[in-house]
Amino acid sequence: MKKVLLIVLGIMLVLTSALPVLAYDPISGDQQQDSDYSRPSKKSAPEVVYAPYTGPKKRVAVTKFDNKVKGTYGSWNIGEGMAEQLTTALIKTGRFVVVERQALQDVLGEQELGQTGVIKKETAAKVGQVLGAQIIVRGVVSEFEQSESGGGGGIGFGGFRVGGRSSNAHVGIDIRLIDASSGQVLTSHNSVGKVESSGIAVGVSRGMLDFGADSFKNAPIGQATRQAIEDAVKFIVDTMETVPFTAKVVKIEGKKIYINIGSNMNVRSGTKMYAYALGDDLVDPDTGLRLGADEKLLGTVEVRDVQSKFSIGYMVSGNGPLKRGDVLKLQ
Repeated sequence: MKKVLLIVLGIMLVLTSALPVLAYDPISGDQQQDSDYSRPSKKSAPEVVYAPYTGPKKRVAVTKFDNKVKGTYGSWNIGEGMAEQLTTALIKTGRFVVVERQALQDVLGEQELGQTGVIKKETAAKVGQVLGAQIIVRGVVSEFEQSESGGGGGIGFGGFRVGGRSSNAHVGIDIRLIDASSGQVLTSHNSVGKVESSGIAVGVSRGMLDFGADSFKNAPIGQATRQAIEDAVKFIVDTMETVPFTAKVVKIEGKKIYINIGSNMNVRSGTKMYAYALGDDLVDPDTGLRLGADEKLLGTVEVRDVQSKFSIGYMVSGNGPLKRGDVLKLQ
């Protein structure tokens, strides 16, 4: 009997040393679920490499994703990992300054970020004012599943299970882009990732997915997650191309106009922007939603002194006068 046991252990050691094992780090320790992960049948696609970008970066905020998944993964904290992955991917494009998650917590509070549905319009406006975000990215995890077939139960020992399996992973996320000044949903998109794989599966029972672990990235569910995130990033990049780059006047000091954009947003000396004074809010009489505000063109401002997080500009055309809170739009 001991000889048979040693043989089984030897087989398991060989198999597990050659294959990735998906380890989970528990949040609460309450969830216990076995999960099998198999080696992809095709070579993993390389990560997307974005072309260098030298234009001005727009500021966006990414909230924690809501988890609407049913079944095994429904009680897991998938939304946090998804939001972090999307934040990292957006930064890698070189096109955005992404508001830190902690800064969002300070403004809205953790309970507000965890609410279902879109962010309340009154709090969305607060995000835009305090953090300078033009757009808030809200996400909902609608699908997050990996199904296995074939190979039976495999060999089980010490919490591990080894066996021949084929796997199909499917991840879906719903993305909404929200105007930070009004709280209105500008557009939405469903991003999907699908991966098929086959091979010998090795699973370990614990609690929560570790989105940063190589074992998760190489597993079918991890690759499907990456596909969905990459599709979401493409949607956001394409949509933000139509959103004008804006800034605001911080203060006026003589002829100097202090602006809330700097070198961290790829702003350069010589950049010219149209200056607008905002009038009264335009509110829809039926819905009560803020539709925007009257804008009066005051002139053109040229940026001449660029610091890390702010710039100093001067009026080069028009009569102004400008005041704190006036809006600047890239020409």
